Amino acid sequence: MVDITKNHLTVFVALAIFVSTGLSVTAVGPTPKAKPSSSSVRASQARLTNSQSLADNGKKTSPRNVVPVDRQTETKAMELVRMHLPELGSVLQRLRSDRSPEYDRAVRDLARSARKLEAAKNRDERLYDLEVELLKSQNEVNLLTAKLKVRDSERDRKLLHSGAGRLQQAQFARDEYYVQLYRQRLERFQNQLEATEAKVRANKENPEQKLEKSYLSLLRKAGRDQK
Repeated sequence: MVDITKNHLTVFVALAIFVSTGLSVTAVGPTPKAKPSSSSVRASQARLTNSQSLADNGKKTSPRNVVPVDRQTETKAMELVRMHLPELGSVLQRLRSDRSPEYDRAVRDLARSARKLEAAKNRDERLYDLEVELLKSQNEVNLLTAKLKVRDSERDRKLLHSGAGRLQQAQFARDEYYVQLYRQRLERFQNQLEATEAKVRANKENPEQKLEKSYLSLLRKAGRDQK
């Protein structure tokens, strides 16, 4: 099973930081006059960085270790965002404008998901649709979770609850379809097994006669007569 719903944590960490500084989630615009204190922003960043470290199983990364993405990877990631995750567009635009190393990491992650979606589409159109729905639901939940990390909101709590329900349904639908695919595959394997077993039984009948017939056929192929 190909998992294309990997949490694009770098995007969501950046989003949460932007929310904490008063930036709009859906559009990039001028920073409002009312700004939180620098200490609160640093605290939010610290908490989110810690969450990222936990999600990466303790693996630490340094901005200096991030290699800039190539144009092809960036194009693939932006196409995925344009088609299925438009709510990430403004966040990525701001990251790119700020030359943030998070941008390169996020783009690589998104491009990886785009490639996995392409593989799913080439394999099965229905599977592709289910994977897209799962990706979109996961993205919605991740964005809301990131917002709640830095600012509690009853509205976002309700949205997160309904979003988690859609994510659950998307996971169920994808898994049920995989069960169907596996059953079809198992049925094909069973048919192949029965056919092969029948062939083995047939080969065990009159082995000497079958050997002689094969031998004569090979002699004719070699242009030689039987002596």
